[in-house]
Amino acid sequence: MSITLDLPDEIMLDVIRRAQRAGQTPDFFIADALRRQFAIERFRETRQSLGGYGEGAGLVTDEDVFNAIS
Repeated sequence: MSITLDLPDEIMLDVIRRAQRAGQTPDFFIADALRRQFAIERFRETRQSLGGYGEGAGLVTDEDVFNAIS
């Protein structure tokens, strides 16, 4: 599947430079950036929906969770 994006010149130049540094094509770089953003959003959504369970167990911060599993 493909999509066409109109990006401002400064963003496109940044994509090209960063993709080259990473040894990737601009297409792969953009797709990877989107995958990462989606993963962050899924994590935040999951965290939000499970927040009440953690608070009930005394797990309010990331440090609380880290200490509980360490």
